[in-house]
Amino acid sequence: MSPRTGRPPLQDVSRTEKLNIRLTKQEKQDIEYCSEKLNLSRTDTIIKGIGLVKKEIEK
Repeated sequence: MSPRTGRPPLQDVSRTEKLNIRLTKQEKQDIEYCSEKLNLSRTDTIIKGIGLVKKEIEK
């Protein structure tokens, strides 16, 4: 048997930290809408949004 089981990580750095947030129904729908349009996961969509905000702050 293989010593490792499960799905391998998609990126070079595995995500080990968790963050739980509370959203309104509309906020959740907005994230899901953006995820579908960008063809990304909800997590990747949120991370992309954080990157855009960070770039704006650093201007």
